[in-house]
Amino acid sequence: MSLPFKTLNDVQYAGKRVLVRADLNSSLDPKTKAILDDSRIIASLTTLKELAKSKVVVMAHQGRPGDEDFTSLEKHTEVLKKNGIKASFVNDIFGQKAKDAIKQVKVGEVLVLQNTRYFEGEMKTGTPEEMAKEPIVQELYPLFDLFVNDAFGAAHRAQPSIVGFTTVLPSVAGRLVEKEIRTLTAATATGKHPWTLVLGGAKVEDKVQTLQKLLATGRVDNALLGGLVGTLFLVAQGSIPKEYASSIKGYESSLTIAKQLLDKYPKVIGLPVDAAVEKDGKRVECKLDQTKGAPLLDIGPLTTDKFAKTITQSAVVFANGPMGYFEKAPFAVGTEKVLDAIVKCKGVTIVGGGHVGAVAQMKGVAGKVTHISTGGGATINFLTGKKLELVAALEAAAKRMK
Repeated sequence: MSLPFKTLNDVQYAGKRVLVRADLNSSLDPKTKAILDDSRIIASLTTLKELAKSKVVVMAHQGRPGDEDFTSLEKHTEVLKKNGIKASFVNDIFGQKAKDAIKQVKVGEVLVLQNTRYFEGEMKTGTPEEMAKEPIVQELYPLFDLFVNDAFGAAHRAQPSIVGFTTVLPSVAGRLVEKEIRTLTAATATGKHPWTLVLGGAKVEDKVQTLQKLLATGRVDNALLGGLVGTLFLVAQGSIPKEYASSIKGYESSLTIAKQLLDKYPKVIGLPVDAAVEKDGKRVECKLDQTKGAPLLDIGPLTTDKFAKTITQSAVVFANGPMGYFEKAPFAVGTEKVLDAIVKCKGVTIVGGGHVGAVAQMKGVAGKVTHISTGGGATINFLTGKKLELVAALEAAAKRMK
């Protein structure tokens, strides 16, 4: 399979100073900020080890501003060190401290810059040319010979560190991005049915819009919704009060889309019929009209059985996002049982995103899934047929490199 962009096979990088945009974004313990799942960090090792004869600088993000997992990359650097990478960390992104550290990197060393999203402009999106004007790009690119984008998990975001450098530096895909594109392209080429989507987690505004696009392709036979996404649709359905979803970012517009999708795809969308809430620190399972205003922290047993039956009978399953607040053990039940069903499914099974992938790793069943993608939103966007921003930028860079 030929690729529309260049990879490490197409460039000389020995002895060069290389900027790698990796995806180290990991599941963290809400209280201690300890890394719960290092699979994305481990996935970056293939590219970093291949660049052992280069002077490597890594930039990446962790969380979003305002979220509880928005923190430094210092601990991520320690994981790299424990896995054989001669890595160091600098608490700066593109200031003088970072520049001085970058100039001192020697062949075989890896310098990790601070969380890119500590820079406010990193949350902007636009064309590669527009993003190249941001300080994070302008201050750093003159220091490098090559840009390697290996951040598949953020491939759907046209942010400065993802697309901006492709206009000012020779740019190629890292081994992870190359593998993801090849694997997902092959997996989505199948025309088998039933085709089931399992969608959960937070980031509701993004996921509702993506779900709308994916349903419009006509590919999806079953869309099983849990987590905050499921909560929003239950509000749209009138099964629970609107207060359950009013705190969701983009609530009004997302609710409007949810109502439209329920009207248009009533036989495709599957919603929770019961839930688990917390009472006196314990998991309590109940029907939706018995929650008494308590937050829905997981899907209940009836929903789990219903979802599992659909999943095991599917020819293709794509799963993205947990069914509940899986970081708290009592409320990981729904996510774990859905994953058990995915493992039992004899069809093509792909898990996208860090959270469900983290559970698969912890349960030791990762090898029983066809593919665990490092992408969440990126994987789902890929399924809609939309060209990922990262891929489009690398394609344009490849043409310029000719």
